[in-house]
Amino acid sequence: MTAPQHVGNHHEGLLLRPPAPGDRVRMLELAHDPLQLAYGVPVGVPVPEEEADLDERVARSRAAYERLEPGDLTVADAADPDRFLASVAWRHDVPALLRIADVGYSVHPDARGRGVAVRSLRALVRWLLVDPGGPRQQRVQLDHSVENPASCRTALAAGMPREGVRRGFLPLRGESGDPRRHDVCLHGLPVHDVLGPPA
Repeated sequence: MTAPQHVGNHHEGLLLRPPAPGDRVRMLELAHDPLQLAYGVPVGVPVPEEEADLDERVARSRAAYERLEPGDLTVADAADPDRFLASVAWRHDVPALLRIADVGYSVHPDARGRGVAVRSLRALVRWLLVDPGGPRQQRVQLDHSVENPASCRTALAAGMPREGVRRGFLPLRGESGDPRRHDVCLHGLPVHDVLGPPA
């Protein structure tokens, strides 16, 4: 399989690229991981049951990447660009003209413990905010359940300071599996924190 087009340059041993049909097996495994189900999938968002359920998501994200529009990206090892390690995503939860990207990440269970989450998030943030060929957003933000401290450590290590807590914000299953609204910790990074204030 020919390695798909990647986002920018290799970054800390990883590359970000549009998802490919060959990623679907590992995407499906990740979708059914207990931690992903507990903290990464809001209640009401359908969980894919088979590879074919991911076809539209892959096609939509590939098309969005070509237009520099929000979507999913696959994270792969720079030395093995066809192997899915993780997924990062961005979206506009507020009007796109504000250029505020809400981001998320999820790491395949067999790729955890190797710094993939932090490096992936740093690569995504750099691409969104400052890479010449990127979407040039003005702010990147991420939120996570306050009951998921690992995500707080990841965001901080990726250079996204904690900004506060949104109470009763996100309906999740949690580790118990019982749906309820979680308080979420918000992290944010404006572009001037990366580039410095305007002259």
